[in-house]
Parts: sequence; C-alpha cells; structure tokens
Amino acid sequence: MRKKQKIINLYNDNSIRSIKHVISIGNEEDLNQFWHYFHSEVSNDYKLLYRFISIMYAFTENLFAVHKNLFFELIIEQNEEMFYFTLWNEIVSEHLQELLAEQEDRFEYLIDEKRICIKLAKETLVEENVIYTDKQKNRRSQIIASLTQGFCALPVTHEFLEEEDKSEILRLCEDMSDIIYRAKKVGFQDDVVVHLRSCLTILSLSLMSYPQFSYISNLIVEFSVFMNDHKAGFKGMSPEEFSLVEGFIYNIDRWADTLFVSGGADLHFMDNSLKADLDMIKMLIHPQELVETSMDDIFDF
Repeated sequence: MRKKQKIINLYNDNSIRSIKHVISIGNEEDLNQFWHYFHSEVSNDYKLLYRFISIMYAFTENLFAVHKNLFFELIIEQNEEMFYFTLWNEIVSEHLQELLAEQEDRFEYLIDEKRICIKLAKETLVEENVIYTDKQKNRRSQIIASLTQGFCALPVTHEFLEEEDKSEILRLCEDMSDIIYRAKKVGFQDDVVVHLRSCLTILSLSLMSYPQFSYISNLIVEFSVFMNDHKAGFKGMSPEEFSLVEGFIYNIDRWADTLFVSGGADLHFMDNSLKADLDMIKMLIHPQELVETSMDDIFDF
C-alpha cells in the first residue's frame, strides 16, 4: 500500500492536492472537452491559465492536422498557488517546448525524456498595484474608454483589439458561416458538429482575452456545450428549425462585423438578441432547461 501520494510534476512539489485530473486527448472532440472542463470547473479569473489553454488548444489542433493518430495525456495537479500540467508524450512534449520558448509570456516549464511539465501561477485577471509598460497603459486606456462611451458616441469601430485577434475572430465567423452552409445541405452530421464546436471554442478563447466580451464568450460556450449534450436533437431539426441555428451564427457574424469592421455600435448592442436566439434554440431542442424562463424574458430586447 502506498503511504504517500505520487507526485507527477517535474518540480516535485509535494504540496499539491491529493486529487489529480487526467485528460486523454486523441481527437478534436477530446480537445473540446479539455477546454470545456476548464470553463465549467475552474475559475476563469486565472489569466495565465487561460492564455496557456488557448495556446495548447491551437497547438494541438494543428498537430491533429498533421498526425491523425495523435494521442497524449495531460495530468493536472494544483495547490493554492500553482497549476501543474504534465504532458506525457515524448514527441508532443518536444514540439510544445519549441512553441513555449517563442511565447512572450515566458511560461515556466521543465522537460525530460518522456514529458514536459508546465508550471502556471494562479494570477487573477484583476490585479492591484500593477506596474504597466507604456504599451500596456495605452491598451488599458483604450479598453476603459471603450467601456465608458455611450452608443451615440461610437461612430467608428472599436480599435482596442490586437490586430491578430481581430483577424482571427473575423476568420472564425466566416468559417462558421461556411459550416452552417454545409449543414443546410447534409444536416448536423458528427463531423459538422465537431468542426462547428471547434470554431466556437477558439472564438470564445479569443474573446476571453478581453473582459468586456465575457458575456458573449460565455454565450458561445453555452451554445457549444448545449450542442454537444443534445446532438440527437440537432440532427433531427427540420429546415424551419435549423433556421434558428443559422440565425444565431449569422448574428455572431453580424456582431463581429459591426464592432470591428462597420462600426457605429455599442459593445453590448447584441447581448440580449444573442441570448434570445440561444434561449429559443434551447426551448426547441430541450424545453425542460428553460422551465424557469418566461417568454417575456426571452424577448426582452
């Protein structure tokens, strides 16, 4: 009988909690579950954690495109101050080390012949007494200004997004429109659901970097999780019912285009409309989940 807990992390930190989480990743759906586990089970206030998950998601998705039989496991340990991610696969560990070495975040990690272990401090999004660089001060001021301006005072697009993030968001919206176009022809087949959920997950990760988009990001994740939980209901949709999903995706695209291309709208101009779209889809697929939501609430926008 083992008299002390087994420590997986390469830092040999024995202050970790006794419960470990093991996530096996062998396909895109496993990758989606990996993300949704953190969204639903772990506080989304941890800045570095979600930056790492975003990188890990994109990194693994790219590996799947090259290595169809890719499989590895992540063992997650934590204490009051740290997360430890141990990735148990020699080849994947080497590739991940190369990627992390290029990141500005300068993630702390150790690697041996079989695994890599990433050490993440539990830093929250809201920090007191932070010393900002000039670039950070400028971006922070832009974010604060965008949050305090009124609807009528916004004749132009919101410029606080990093250009790379904006391009990624717009590309994902375009990809989702293409997926919906295909779904109209073939229905919600398994591969369609996986591809749409992958786009939704990456989109929510991109938006999560900006606190002012947390509401929309959460709605997107909520829709993705609901789709995964009720695949049969989506597969059985009639053309009329499918139009609700098409409208939801169209409105996400419209939201992004208005804020970042066309301009002239408040940051939250579609919050209620998108929530109503999602509630109507839920009511159609699984009414029991909305027994406490009145029709007045759904159409209150």
